[in-house]
Amino acid sequence: MSLPSARWRPLALLMLLASLAILVSACGGSDSTSDSTGGGATESETSEGETSGGGESSSAVDLAALEKIVQEHVKYGPIGPTVPIGKPIPKDVKAVFINCGAPACVSFEEAFNEAAGVLGWKVENITAEPTPESIQEAFGEAVRRKPAAVLTSGFAIEQYPKQAKELNELEIPIISNTGTDPSTYNPSEGVTLQLQETSEVSEAARLMADKALVDAGGEGEFGAVNLTGYPSVAIQVKAFEEEIEEKCPECTLKHLDVQPTSLGKDAPTIVSNFVRANSGIKGLYFGYDGIALGLPAAFKAGGITPPKTYAWAPDEPGVQELQTGELTAAVPLGYPETGWQFADAVARVVTGGNIKDSKPVGPYVLWSKEFDNVPANATELFANPNYKEEFEKLWGV
Repeated sequence: MSLPSARWRPLALLMLLASLAILVSACGGSDSTSDSTGGGATESETSEGETSGGGESSSAVDLAALEKIVQEHVKYGPIGPTVPIGKPIPKDVKAVFINCGAPACVSFEEAFNEAAGVLGWKVENITAEPTPESIQEAFGEAVRRKPAAVLTSGFAIEQYPKQAKELNELEIPIISNTGTDPSTYNPSEGVTLQLQETSEVSEAARLMADKALVDAGGEGEFGAVNLTGYPSVAIQVKAFEEEIEEKCPECTLKHLDVQPTSLGKDAPTIVSNFVRANSGIKGLYFGYDGIALGLPAAFKAGGITPPKTYAWAPDEPGVQELQTGELTAAVPLGYPETGWQFADAVARVVTGGNIKDSKPVGPYVLWSKEFDNVPANATELFANPNYKEEFEKLWGV
């Protein structure tokens, strides 16, 4: 994926967030504050969607257990799949990759194309704008081309029901990542393989909640920032809040909803004012790293001492902040590994293998300057630097 060296322009960020409504996963429902906070902890709400909450239990936080969980994710682990293909992978394979047009989807596409090149396949890339007409046209074109598989990220079947049915009737597998449709493992029904489903992606938010609790000594107040209108972001925030509530019942939570129209404009000011008004916050979580674009400068300009900060799916700007320590910790989405895992799934389809063998997701890694594990090159967004070698070994190439 080719990313700009500076912060994204607002239009590019809005495109990414539009796709993230299904990219990370969505569970439907309202985008209201009560739906994006965990466990009914809401006690009050401001015009910006700020809430606070806390439990009544006097249970002590088991910091040793949380630290153990954190340390288990400091080093990268192996890729998810472990079963070798075991058969020669044919080269006369044609696949279609439908790109949602956002930077994340571009990164997935580029990684898949690289993996397909290693296997000698032909890939036809189709870019769909985030509109019903463009999405349906793209998937309709995929039906006409009759590939061995259709790869995508950022779209749900409800956006292309007719074309999905046609692909199912042709038994052409639909393989996606971080979407809303569960895996059926059946090319005749729904999405054949969803690599990262809702419950799996939420693990990343819970991991960062554990890290935030450790950093705060198991006590105090925490903040979570959501972007209204995007269930994908809300579900990350909810998972973070629920983990704080479960592991630290005496801790309190403050919740902030930021409007999409504030991105690239006054979002940093809104967040910094939120922190100023809630100076007791020890850890601040962002359900998607892009929400925090420009925040360190806003803190500095406002003379605000920033709390520890945590975020899901950092791109190049977020990695740069991890390198300096301005962002305390983050869990990468692992775009490159996912592109190769797409190829692994197709390889199992064309060799008559079990596509379930491609399903396992590699363990999440927690990046932090503290752990000295942040990539030196901010454009290297993989969580496992050995992913190519590990996939090639499974493929026998």
